[in-house]
Amino acid sequence: MKREVFLGAATVILCAVLYYQTTLIADYGFAQVGADVWPKIILGAIAALALIQMALGIYRSGLSPDSRPATRQANWRKSAVVPFTVFGATIGFALLVPYAGFTASGLLMVFVLLSAIGPKSPRAIVMHAAIAAISVLTVAFFFSYVMGVLLPSWAL
Repeated sequence: MKREVFLGAATVILCAVLYYQTTLIADYGFAQVGADVWPKIILGAIAALALIQMALGIYRSGLSPDSRPATRQANWRKSAVVPFTVFGATIGFALLVPYAGFTASGLLMVFVLLSAIGPKSPRAIVMHAAIAAISVLTVAFFFSYVMGVLLPSWAL
């Protein structure tokens, strides 16, 4: 078995545990949408992606070595840059939200992630800023005005 299968199975189990935990969320009846709805949707999507990951891992383990796609074995430090960048940006976002608010923290996090992981040409940096602005402002608008969720600090 490949590690994708084990990681997918662990993710599905974790999603199942967290899904059960969402059933324990109290419903106070004053919200249009219960507090348990969005976590259930997200956990369902993550579990579905983990099942796809497991299926691909099982399928790829059955391929002969000649028919497997060629993969480069990169230096582990180079391959670890992306996960550490994502974890660092997420932790920075969580620490910055109480002081700068959701919108500013989100803009900074998305821009830093795109700039650190993506291309670094001047045109790409402008695209990173545009993508960060459009995506974070759309999410903030959707949460603030469509769903009526109060975002931390200031919203829009």
